[in-house]
Amino acid sequence: MVFTFGLVFFQLMIMATADCSPNLDNAVVEDPLTMLVKHKGSDIKNIRNWRYIPAFTASLSYTKNINDEEIVKFDKVWTNNGNYYDPNTGIFIAPREGLYQVSTTVMSVDGKTVYVHIWQNETRTVGLYPGTGYSEATANIVLHLKKGDKLTVRGGDSNHPYLLSSSSHYSMFSAYLIA
Repeated sequence: MVFTFGLVFFQLMIMATADCSPNLDNAVVEDPLTMLVKHKGSDIKNIRNWRYIPAFTASLSYTKNINDEEIVKFDKVWTNNGNYYDPNTGIFIAPREGLYQVSTTVMSVDGKTVYVHIWQNETRTVGLYPGTGYSEATANIVLHLKKGDKLTVRGGDSNHPYLLSSSSHYSMFSAYLIA
């Protein structure tokens, strides 16, 4: 595959430079890219429309005590295509129906434990319980969301209320549309 793609690219370079045209209109780049995308079974429009895929990643930039079922507000937003995640509320609202990849990672404070769940609307899904002191846990789940469904990460047990983050952003929350 790589050798074939490289050979086609080389041949296109020769053809593009052979006509000595100063205006190539990106033919050297677009043609091999189109060929590669078609080979992978995709449509070039999907690459150009990545901005319209609902997706976000946010992390916690400080240590936070959380109560039972309290929504964790991941305040440092890294990606937020469409602005469907609100760092002020900690809620992601699905803009359209589909399958979403959802994940969260949490880290406990030294000498403390933490317990959280990913919630879809008012339904608790997978939980995390990383253990005592500087322990991490990650959960990944694919959920079928309807338009308007809400995703949150909430505290799971008031006896284990501490999330660790600090400026290293150890605790995070992320989701994106996959189909």
